[in-house]
Amino acid sequence: MGLLNTITFKRIEELKDIMKVVELQAEIWSSEIVSPQPQLVASIHHGGILVGAFAEEKLVGFSYGFAGFNNEGPYLVSHMTGILPEYQNAGIGYHLKLKQREWAIDYGYKKIVWTYDPLEVRNGYFNVCKLGAYSKRYIPSYYGELNDKLNKGLPTDRLLIEWDICTKRVENAILGMSKNQIENLYETLINCEQASEFSSPIPLKIKDKYSQAGFRVPVPSNIQFIKQQKPEVAHEWRYAVRAAITEAFSKDYIITGVQKEHNSKIHYYILKNKLVEGSHD
Repeated sequence: MGLLNTITFKRIEELKDIMKVVELQAEIWSSEIVSPQPQLVASIHHGGILVGAFAEEKLVGFSYGFAGFNNEGPYLVSHMTGILPEYQNAGIGYHLKLKQREWAIDYGYKKIVWTYDPLEVRNGYFNVCKLGAYSKRYIPSYYGELNDKLNKGLPTDRLLIEWDICTKRVENAILGMSKNQIENLYETLINCEQASEFSSPIPLKIKDKYSQAGFRVPVPSNIQFIKQQKPEVAHEWRYAVRAAITEAFSKDYIITGVQKEHNSKIHYYILKNKLVEGSHD
């Protein structure tokens, strides 16, 4: 908690702080994908929110969301969360999400959604296990081709995360009371060599596949390293994970957990049949 104790969190509404958010986006990613100041200003006056993490007067992290709506009603779209590298792994991102949730509940929202790269399984663990969110939609090449530091070289596939912020599942996750997601008895939809950093994925054919309660989908624990060293293997993982999760989603399975394997090159998404689950708990 050392570094975190020096950080203050607040809603960003003043123009000088909004400009800091614009500058921070460019520093973290690139100037090509910045949400500009006019858009941020308009958004926060119409149901959106900017939450900032400050070390004294320096903005070191932010979370930006805007208002969304579909046939189920309104929700908050958490479009961007970014933290300076030297301030990462200190719990700042987690507290930004909690502050965003607090504001959203006060404002009347019951759901927050966002997207992330399914191969970034560390983010998956954060979203699903620490926050209590879930996913049931896979979007291939969501942003087209991007050339920023993290996305260059792969199609920008994304999982849509749904965070039902007023549910018991979310409350339990925040309190550290989520159910254990170690499901070693579930069959895997992709075969790979756990001990190898550059193991190629091999899709599996499973008898009576979609009568089962759940499955595991393996994902490399460090896709950025693989992308740098063996880009062709990274591409194989992109398309294998896309095929496995998309097919499972089409059969009414949802991602409810992430199983992290100690000292392994591979972690696992846990997919369960929502008809068996009854709810997202």
